[in-house]
Amino acid sequence: MVEVERIIFASIAGEIVLKSHRVRPRFEQRLLRNIRSALRKWNVNKCKGPYLFDTRVIIGPCSTEEEYKAALDAILHVFGIHGATIAYRVQFNDLNDLAEKVKKIAGEWVKGRVFAVRAKRSGREPFTSLEMAKVIGAALYPLSRGVNLDNPEVEVYVEARGNTAFIHQGLSKGPKGLPIGVEGRALALFSGGLDSPLAAWMIAKRGVEVDLLHFVLASSLSVRDALRVALLEARLWLHGYNTRLYVVDFRFVTQAIVALVKPEYRQVVLRLAMYDAATILAKNLGYKALVTGESLGQVSSQTLPNIYALEVSRTDIVPILRPLIGLDKEEIIDLMRRIKLYDEAAKTKEYCTIARDSPVTTKADYKVLSEEYNKIRSLVYSALKAVIELELSDNILSKKYRDIALDNIGYKCVNTV
Repeated sequence: MVEVERIIFASIAGEIVLKSHRVRPRFEQRLLRNIRSALRKWNVNKCKGPYLFDTRVIIGPCSTEEEYKAALDAILHVFGIHGATIAYRVQFNDLNDLAEKVKKIAGEWVKGRVFAVRAKRSGREPFTSLEMAKVIGAALYPLSRGVNLDNPEVEVYVEARGNTAFIHQGLSKGPKGLPIGVEGRALALFSGGLDSPLAAWMIAKRGVEVDLLHFVLASSLSVRDALRVALLEARLWLHGYNTRLYVVDFRFVTQAIVALVKPEYRQVVLRLAMYDAATILAKNLGYKALVTGESLGQVSSQTLPNIYALEVSRTDIVPILRPLIGLDKEEIIDLMRRIKLYDEAAKTKEYCTIARDSPVTTKADYKVLSEEYNKIRSLVYSALKAVIELELSDNILSKKYRDIALDNIGYKCVNTV
């Protein structure tokens, strides 16, 4: 190994490290697979790795500065990563040798500045972390303007693992969570607005492969918005598998709801219809849960009495995960900004006006809800005879539509929008 190597240095999320010796290797291998997927999306192909070094992930060396920056950005968008940075890897013989090598690398960092050394070790070394900090700090001190452990101008991080050390200026925060794929598959109801992309993101963060389901309620233009946001989310965050977007034409369902259902029940009937359709798709395509962007009390159809009535009225059950249930709109917007989806999602228009001019019940009676839904139930099943499946791969929309062939419905993928 060369004396000094410049690399991408990443720490794994703590909950992965704490898994048992039987479970942890599976999580780590899935994490590496997802990192490779992210690197491809960022067009990184001239870096070595990724590979594990104890509980750290290493990428590099890379051939260009642009590759280092792209690789760092890519890995910071992978669930299961606690943090990452560009670092230097050195081999050392003893603590004094390590201090001299840190001085060569970090001398320019501390020159004329107040600094602090943050030392960490694996436990296999013949010295303590405090001894590391003292000896390395003494080597850097003559180049600096002094030491301040509480409020330094620059921090020098040194992590020793055996006779290898990693030197850097601190980790950028990763998303943490679990590697996508270790917790199965879920189907997220997806409008492309502010709520559903965040709901999908939060469930993906817990290790779930999330595919997306869009209902065309009033205009086929809604597909364009949903697809635009879905492509961005898949490229940035959904790594290690090819994300799918299913499209169901619900326009004649919404028309029937307006014609046949009591005005105050139209919105909750529509929601129940989407639950029903999504449940059938999920059971036939092997998804273990549905995901929605509902937030308790955010709109009139998402009150607790209405959610209760909807759940009681469901005739076939696939669990519904509601990761936003306790968040308000401001918190949702803040999170969407943090994960870089807000700007695109904010452009999404509301195409369905099914209850705009009518009051919506906030306390639906589940018996009445079931009666109203039965008026249009057969149309929901008819809508599932023509479903589009779009494969979102590396920000490129696959042009191939394949047969879905649901067991108990038996239909082919047909463009209905």
